[in-house]
Amino acid sequence: MVANANFDASISSVTASDSLAVNTATAAFQGDFQTTRFAKPSAPDSFPSSLFIRPIDAPAPPAGIDAAAWSQISEWTAGDKNVKFVTAASGQVPDYIVGDDGKMVKNPAKTTPNPDGSITVQVDNKQGLEAAKKVAQQLQVAAVQEKIFYWQKANPGATGIPEFLKGMLHTAQTADVDVPAPQQQAQPRVEMPQIQPQQEAPVQQAAPREMPQPVASGGYSGGGGPGGGAPERVGNSNIGSAPSSGYRDGSLDAGGPIDRSAIPAPVAGDLAIKGPPSCTVDQIQEFLTKMGSPAAKEQGFSQALYDACTDRGIDPAVAVGFFLQESTCGKFGRANGNHSLGNIKGTSPESGQTDGTFRKYNTWAEGARDWARLIDESYVQKRGLETMSQVISVYAPSSDGNNERQYVATVKGVVENFKKQNGGTAVA
Repeated sequence: MVANANFDASISSVTASDSLAVNTATAAFQGDFQTTRFAKPSAPDSFPSSLFIRPIDAPAPPAGIDAAAWSQISEWTAGDKNVKFVTAASGQVPDYIVGDDGKMVKNPAKTTPNPDGSITVQVDNKQGLEAAKKVAQQLQVAAVQEKIFYWQKANPGATGIPEFLKGMLHTAQTADVDVPAPQQQAQPRVEMPQIQPQQEAPVQQAAPREMPQPVASGGYSGGGGPGGGAPERVGNSNIGSAPSSGYRDGSLDAGGPIDRSAIPAPVAGDLAIKGPPSCTVDQIQEFLTKMGSPAAKEQGFSQALYDACTDRGIDPAVAVGFFLQESTCGKFGRANGNHSLGNIKGTSPESGQTDGTFRKYNTWAEGARDWARLIDESYVQKRGLETMSQVISVYAPSSDGNNERQYVATVKGVVENFKKQNGGTAVA
C-alpha cells in the first residue's frame, strides 16, 4: 500500500466497519465489454502542459511514478476529477496509460470522454497482471489521499474527514481495481483551494514517447508473414470473461448499446479452424447488428466475411468469434478506425496502409479478407495448425499474458451458438 507521512494514522487504513462510508464512495466508471488492445503508436500524445504546481507540503508521490505524471494526476484531483486506476483486464477504454517507467501517455484510441467526467488510467507492468494490479491499487490509494490533502487545505479548521472521503479510501484499499463499482448517488463536491501559479518554472512534462505495451498483449514472438520479419498481430486476452462484468453503450459507435442477450456464453473445449460454415450470412449480419458493430453498417460486409472464410475452408463463425474477442466486433480500440478483425501488425497487402504499427484497411471487407488469408496461409498452411488451441498458442499465447483456454472458449461459444440456431449442426 502507499503510505504518506503527511497523513494521520487514523486515515491510513479505514476498517470495514465504516459501511456507511463504503456505501457513499464515489462510483467508478462502468467497465466496457471489451479489453481493448493498444500497441505502440507512431506519434502518441502526451498530456498537455500545465502551469499547475503541487504544493510543497503535498504528500510525496508514490514510488515509481514519474513526477510529471503525478503532477498531472494531482491537478485532476485538485480540480475534483475522479481518477480511476485499472489494468488491461478491466475491460475499460483508458484515457491514459502508465507504463513500467512510470510515465503516462494519452491513449489515442480514446475519442470520447467518460460520461461521468472521470478519468481512467490503465497501468501496465511487464511482470504481469498481478503486478499491474498492485501498482494500480497503490496509485488509487495515493490519489484518494491526494484528494483528502486538498480537502484539508480547503478546510484548515476541520477536526475530522468527511465520511464519503473515508469511504473512498476504504474502497481504494480493499476493492479489486478491475471490478466496476455499483452506481451510487452523487457525492458532495469537494471544495478545493485555488492554486495560484507560482513564479518558478512549471513542472517539466514528459516528452512524447512510444506508448507502453499492455500486460495482456497477445503478441507472437516469432516471424511474421511470409519472409519473416515483425510479428503480424497482437491479441486481446480478457474478453472471454467479460459477459459477467458491466457494460456500457459503445462509445465509438453511434448505433446504440450492445444487446447483452446476444453474447454467447463461453464453451469449454477445442474446435477446428476449418470446416463447413456454422452460420449463414443473415445470421452473421443479425449478430453483428445486435452487438452494435460498425461493420454491420457496411453494405455487403457479412457476405464478404462469409466468402473470405468459406473460400479458404474456414468456418466463418470462427471469424466472428475472433472479431468478438479482439474488439467487441469492431466497437472498441484501434480495430474501430483500422477496420481490422484481428489487430494484425504490419501493412495491409491490398491497400498498403498502416497506422504505424497495425494494418489499416479501407473497408471492413478488406480486413476480413486479410484475416482469413493470415489464418489460412500463416497458421494452417505454414505452421500446420488445425485447431483453435493450436492457433491461439501462437496468435495470443499465455506467455504474453493471455488466457488461451478462455480465448478458445469465447470463440467456441460463438460457434456453438450459431449451430444451436441451426439445429445443432453446420448449415452446409
